[in-house]
Amino acid sequence: MAKNNIFDVILKTIGDVQRQNKANPNEQTADPSVFDLLKKKLKDLDKKSKQKRVEKGRSPHSILDLIKKEIEGVRKENRKDPKVQTAPKSVFDHIIKKVEERPQRQASAGLRKIVEDYNIDVRRLPREVISQVQQQYVVDRQRFDKQYAKALIDLTKKYR
Repeated sequence: MAKNNIFDVILKTIGDVQRQNKANPNEQTADPSVFDLLKKKLKDLDKKSKQKRVEKGRSPHSILDLIKKEIEGVRKENRKDPKVQTAPKSVFDHIIKKVEERPQRQASAGLRKIVEDYNIDVRRLPREVISQVQQQYVVDRQRFDKQYAKALIDLTKKYR
């Protein structure tokens, strides 16, 4: 269920970025085919990723990482395509930023919970130190989640 929500948010973001890009007089308007390609690549990503992982026995990948990889792929494809003018860097950057917001919000909430649960006074910590801890939390959380995803995949294979 959550995956559909993620895709809905990203697809809506692509539409928003397209409208903002078109309305911005200070930025080159990207060819509509770039946005169409982004939407096309992302729409069947979930199904494709499950098939590849099961067929080839690959380790699990976060759907957010797969989405970012597809966006970067479209960026590269757009640069190489001589028929379509290269879209401004900001078009892709805005979409990737939206994809990256979710882990950042989760990290912020996770750290806030730790601070509350352990009654830690962090008021005197500089903002940059808290940001560093939050970034490390994101990395550690991704590793932890990946371990559990792998274990769940192994269990699903066992109970087929």
